[in-house]
Amino acid sequence: MGPMKRLGRKAQKKTQTKSYKQISEMEPKLTKYWFVIYVLAALLILGGFLNLGIHLGPKLEIWLLAKLVPEVWHSAVDDLIHRLFFEEFRTFLVTTGFGLGIIIVGMTLFPLKEKLSTIYELERFPELKKQRHPPLWRQGLEEVKLAFLYLLLQGMSLFLAVQGYPFLAALGATLSIAYLVTAMALDHCSPFFQRRNHKIHGIIWILLRHAPLRTTLLGLICIGPVIILERHLSASLEPTAAIAILVFTEVLGMACATLLGCHLGSALLKKETTLFSQHPPKLWTFSYRITVCILAVWLGVFFSWWGNGIYTHYQIMRCQYQPLWKKTKFKVRGTKALISLPLRIQNESSKPLDVGKLKIGMEGEGILDGEVLLAGSSIQTGETSIVLLNFEAQLTEEALSDLPRFLKAKYSAHLKFEPPLSTPITLELFP
Repeated sequence: MGPMKRLGRKAQKKTQTKSYKQISEMEPKLTKYWFVIYVLAALLILGGFLNLGIHLGPKLEIWLLAKLVPEVWHSAVDDLIHRLFFEEFRTFLVTTGFGLGIIIVGMTLFPLKEKLSTIYELERFPELKKQRHPPLWRQGLEEVKLAFLYLLLQGMSLFLAVQGYPFLAALGATLSIAYLVTAMALDHCSPFFQRRNHKIHGIIWILLRHAPLRTTLLGLICIGPVIILERHLSASLEPTAAIAILVFTEVLGMACATLLGCHLGSALLKKETTLFSQHPPKLWTFSYRITVCILAVWLGVFFSWWGNGIYTHYQIMRCQYQPLWKKTKFKVRGTKALISLPLRIQNESSKPLDVGKLKIGMEGEGILDGEVLLAGSSIQTGETSIVLLNFEAQLTEEALSDLPRFLKAKYSAHLKFEPPLSTPITLELFP
């Protein structure tokens, strides 16, 4: 009797599946229309943002240079920006740009993404139980959570990239690509899972546990072409045309990822029907939240230092500096050199300049290398004053044997910035 019942159930299932297929074949196929709508809407959104960046980016750079940096530093800072952004951080910036594209489209067009995923599921997998649409606010909240997570991870990549070590820079670039692949897969798998009341941390747990390779493959298939294209597009191609090709490729990848995410979710559901009724372990939930909090605090400290540094050093960077080399006083006591260099500072900022906030280092050819103590009073707005750069240097044996040559050698002074949890950064004051 038992085997007969099982056979009867199998036959019933087959009949139901057949009827589902017949019904779906009779209904008009709407997936292709929603696919086109989603692609066109995403192109409109991303194209608008990129056009804005292309037209306003150079103007913004010029405005910031004029506002924050004295004219004598413009060429040096401009060279530094272009060297860093177009050479050393190229991979990081490219992946960050593509990742921001995913975030922007995800946060603005998540109702369309949900609609495309729902229609495709109904047409392609009619045997699955129809799910209620989650509230719009909940979908938006999950997109914000995902965007926040991605920005945290990319911030960690940036933190590694700016440490000044080639190994860490390479690691940061590699992680940046990994995060991009993950963002593409996770963001476009999420509609299928969200319809079954799973949040971002729960979706991550399911994919990591049951389909890590397939999830990675999905992300690579959908974002890989745009990364390859960016590397191999002809340099002679017009920037507008190149951007248009890259944007179209990325948007097409997003739309395909939504369909593939639905495929992946349905495959997991068919394999283990109780999977989506399970909640992630409490240990996983706790670990996920603690990790996010630690990253947020860490990077918050790091980047807030930069924001505060820009704000507090605004008036310092607006000043004009002129070393009075001829009035330098030099004394030798044993193996130590005591040097006092007058420095004329013209305060062109809107606030008084406290010279005590200036942290300056001297670098030279074997004789001057160390911290500088500044002596002088606060300089009021529009005033010009002279402060003394006093520093003590340990003389090397080579310097003591040929002191005049070392005194005539080239030396430079640098403003020293010391970000927390990072290597110091120097900006040349004068040669």
